[in-house]
Amino acid sequence: MGPRALEALRDYDPMESTRWVQWAMLRSATILKSVEPRLTMADHWERRCTQLTGEMKLLDQRRADLEKEKVGAEAAKSQAEKDLEVSLKAGKEKDAEVQCLKDREVNLSTELESLRKQVSDEKARADKAEASFTAAEAGRQQVLKLAENAVKETENALKEQILVLAPEFNVSLLGAFKEVVDGRIVDPSLES
Repeated sequence: MGPRALEALRDYDPMESTRWVQWAMLRSATILKSVEPRLTMADHWERRCTQLTGEMKLLDQRRADLEKEKVGAEAAKSQAEKDLEVSLKAGKEKDAEVQCLKDREVNLSTELESLRKQVSDEKARADKAEASFTAAEAGRQQVLKLAENAVKETENALKEQILVLAPEFNVSLLGAFKEVVDGRIVDPSLES
């Protein structure tokens, strides 16, 4: 150590620095505690996104099933129309059969319209679920960004305070998520 460092250490009050570091750590803990509900909301939004994704898959499957039923109903209607034409050619003795086929056509038309409405309703539900999913994802991203900004602001404020107390101190080693291991400041990802 050089003479300037020894002179600086002579006037150095470790209790005062300790109080400032303790105050800064308490302030950091308070800020992190205020961010915790936002992180909880991010988990909530993530669970909601997963739930909505599942619902969207079910709605897509239901829509596909309804489309298949619609195609079958249209084919049945087409077949009923052909059957009706054949029956009309057969003559008057087939009037009862013709009436039956007409009733069948009406029922199939009603069923087809019902299926079309169901497909339309399922599509509207799927669109609504997709919009909900998009909104939930946007909310989750916003909460994560707020939390990230709060941590960065806290870290920068602490570094500025330390530089006021000890201007020669190298604050590049400090970080909100770093840990002390074996007397050294390390990133958690570097632990083994």
